[in-house]
Amino acid sequence: MNEVIKKSPFSMLLSYGYTIVIRLPLMFVGYYKDSVALSKRLNDSAFNDLRLEGLHIFSEAISSDEIKALIEDFENLKKSRLLEKSGQLTGRIFSHGVLSPLLSQYVEKIKPYAATFFNAEEVRVEISYYQESYPQIDLESVPGGDFHVDDNKANLKYFIYLSDVGERNGPFSCVPSTGSWRLPHSIIRGILWELTSNRKYHYGYLLNQAKCMANEKIITGAAGTHFLVDTTTVHRAQPVKEGFRKVAVISFNRL
Repeated sequence: MNEVIKKSPFSMLLSYGYTIVIRLPLMFVGYYKDSVALSKRLNDSAFNDLRLEGLHIFSEAISSDEIKALIEDFENLKKSRLLEKSGQLTGRIFSHGVLSPLLSQYVEKIKPYAATFFNAEEVRVEISYYQESYPQIDLESVPGGDFHVDDNKANLKYFIYLSDVGERNGPFSCVPSTGSWRLPHSIIRGILWELTSNRKYHYGYLLNQAKCMANEKIITGAAGTHFLVDTTTVHRAQPVKEGFRKVAVISFNRL
């Protein structure tokens, strides 16, 4: 039988003290840095799309040969690693940092966009992954299937569709102009997340679901469609209703 480990009052006090003294001030420092970075006015369409809406879709798709190579890379990794089977990581092979040498090529291509977005000389890859999604009965097993934000700090995610993605194949969607703390209650949600590390504070808590659905922008497209997302913007992966979706993702943040 699994035992529930209860924290002592002293350890809980230390944890809350650390959050109040360290984590919350860091959150507000990050907020200030984000505000400074996004207050710039540049003649750069990608940066301005991200600043204003939180989304930039590249006009030219990645070539079919490159997509074929990425899919082959994914398949090779599946031979040596196990796909996650449940929960929010269902169908994912991931790494903290760069997952494979092939993905490192895309890291170098996107780094300049990330550096401009963060107003930073150096950026890092926080996580990168391949993911394949199929119809799921339980929404909990749909990776990112609820409206949410990824973190209190700015993150920039680069997505590449490795399969054709229509409205029934689980497309990515976001609610434009909701990032960078622009939503009501963002600070409350951020503070509660820092205090509790409870995932619900990045998901549905104090989010107007009906309004999100009414204003969300759905990104569909053929394999090779690629785009950048400020993941402080409210977003989700819609459930796959038929077929499947394969995607490669690289997430950047400041050093």
